[in-house]
Amino acid sequence: MKKTLFFALPLGLSLLLSPAAFAAQDSQPKYEPRVAAHRGASGYLPEHTIPAKTMAHALNPDYIEQDVIMTKDGVLMVMHDPQLDTTTDVAKKFPNRHRDDGKYYAVDFTLPEIETLTVTERFDPKTGKAVFPNRFPTDSGIGFRVPKFEDELKLIQGLNKSTGKDVGVYVEVKEPAFHAREGKDITKAVIDMLDKYGYNSPDAKSILQIFDYDAVKAARDKGWKGELAMLVTKGGQHLTDDKKTHAWLMTPEGMADVAKYATIYAPGFTLLAEPTADGYKITELADLARKNGMKVHSWTLRKDQPWPGFKDTKQELDAAFKEIKLDGLFSDFPDVVVEYLEENGLRPKE
Repeated sequence: MKKTLFFALPLGLSLLLSPAAFAAQDSQPKYEPRVAAHRGASGYLPEHTIPAKTMAHALNPDYIEQDVIMTKDGVLMVMHDPQLDTTTDVAKKFPNRHRDDGKYYAVDFTLPEIETLTVTERFDPKTGKAVFPNRFPTDSGIGFRVPKFEDELKLIQGLNKSTGKDVGVYVEVKEPAFHAREGKDITKAVIDMLDKYGYNSPDAKSILQIFDYDAVKAARDKGWKGELAMLVTKGGQHLTDDKKTHAWLMTPEGMADVAKYATIYAPGFTLLAEPTADGYKITELADLARKNGMKVHSWTLRKDQPWPGFKDTKQELDAAFKEIKLDGLFSDFPDVVVEYLEENGLRPKE
């Protein structure tokens, strides 16, 4: 005959061991920050090229970023700047096609013209010197090209199929107000392209990000159904004067308003960890965003260019994930962030 043994446990311990207590513990969301490959694996290969995106995919980020501009004939291309002269040889191939400000705008060139350009590591057009001198050589002689947005979506989906991974896309609509002044609705065109490839839903592995507050508000009316990030910076956009708007977006009033549309609040990292005379201090922005129901992402970690107030990459990552507890971080070196998260138990090892 079996005997059943009973033990008297203190009330507090019995509650801890009860099924309800275990269920409550299991229902707590696990903190697993996301990693976005900034312009691809741009720390290793020229930004926004197909090789940079292919290498990024192999480094196991959660997302790969696409900055999207538009050509004169309405084709969506992947390039960080609306101008061509910071990463291509446009000044050599088309020396008389610049505007009065001396810059070459993609919207003034057709797709066949842009496809003739050679892409290199980012450089200063005035001096010709590389912005990051220890990265991929600007004089490599390799014929990198400006990719079409649609081709990049096909690439990532193809790599996901062939590798069994599920790497998503993190798409920025570049300067929508500037494009609107040029007669082009780039936001709608980007949304339509994402919809075509199955990325336009709350469950899709995709995020739409925009610096333009009015465009963020309009994105929902233009059909965007997925995650939406409000990018925030002190200086505002380069081609639209909205510095005051971005200052307002860092106030409680602005934060509450943008939360009606955006699911992610994405300020530059120095807005979350301000430099001080002896280091840095954490601001209230992240907490305020979360109180308004938004996740917090930030940018951009570069191991060859530390943020002001930080001594090294380890300190930066500790601040990002142990103090601020970012939900996502962009990096030119996505493998560095992936490795850190794995070593700190914040991400399953591949």
